[in-house]
Amino acid sequence: MRIRIKGGYFIPDLETPKEAHIELTNECNLNCTICYRRWFERSGFMDSNLFEKILSELKDMGVKSVWFDGFGEPTFHPKFEEFSSMASRDFELNLVTNGTIIGSKLRCISENFKNVFVSLEASDPLLYSRVRGFEFERLNDTVRSLVKEGVRVWISTVLLKDTYEALPSLVRWASELGIKGILTSNLIPTSEKMSEEKLYGRVEVDHVSDVMRESWILATSNNMKLLAPSFYYRSDRWCPFVEGDSLAITYEGDVSPCLFALHDYRAWIEGKEVQVRQISFGNLRERSLREIWFSEDYVIFRSFVKLSNYPSCHDCPAWEGCGISESNEYDCWGNSPSCSFCPYYRGVVRCPTGHAVRGLLS
Repeated sequence: MRIRIKGGYFIPDLETPKEAHIELTNECNLNCTICYRRWFERSGFMDSNLFEKILSELKDMGVKSVWFDGFGEPTFHPKFEEFSSMASRDFELNLVTNGTIIGSKLRCISENFKNVFVSLEASDPLLYSRVRGFEFERLNDTVRSLVKEGVRVWISTVLLKDTYEALPSLVRWASELGIKGILTSNLIPTSEKMSEEKLYGRVEVDHVSDVMRESWILATSNNMKLLAPSFYYRSDRWCPFVEGDSLAITYEGDVSPCLFALHDYRAWIEGKEVQVRQISFGNLRERSLREIWFSEDYVIFRSFVKLSNYPSCHDCPAWEGCGISESNEYDCWGNSPSCSFCPYYRGVVRCPTGHAVRGLLS
């Protein structure tokens, strides 16, 4: 296959996927202030037939690593333990969880998962509850139990104006528990009010660099790894999903190239409300994964991402008044769909992936 681009031709790398992110459900037991789920019109749970088909397709394609994550809480799925046991037979299995309903699933997690990322923004009970609406002491007991069982636990945290100064305390708490790494990310605001909480881009927040430096030194001195996002839009663009030969699958079977465009939702990017539309190249109830992955549209999309063949919305002087950039459906260069305002692409937002784990282990 050859792709015509910029007056020439590009021969894409037709590698098979190495990593898959499976959304068991977009339901959740919490209602966090920072979550996209407020915009969902429907929700549900992946059924057993679809899950078994996905595992078979992934194995056929040579996928090595599977993540249970997405826009919901994986452990909330009624068949979480059954699905975990099935998936761990053929794949390195990883989990992203809020950690609040693990309870009796502790043994299942310790036996089946290679990496477990627990999401929280602070170890201060008041700050934690303000974001998550849950009691920190109960989460604390769960995380301690996971570590005691020998689970490789990492912390995933979103940096907010309201909580970032508590990051050194979070590092100390994690170190005391024996956790070896923290992945930090910036916020994708899901409301106009929430956009006041972001720490990156066209705003400058006092002391952010000082807090990050203090946290990094503290982590290093305690033999921990702290991975930080960029607080400005990098000129180079790099997608952790496309470059990592990964894909994401919704609870309904839609195949998406990433978690950013897994569903439709509203977001506030640099103060402007935008519609993030789901990017899907096919549904596994209707087509095989091999057919979807090697479809012309999906191959062209991955090639354009690697070639950075998208305009840069974040630092465009016309951003505020531009109607084209109000959605990722298309952009001013004629691409459809578009990655022109994706914050993952510019390094300001990060999430648990195989690449992130390798960074934490390095």
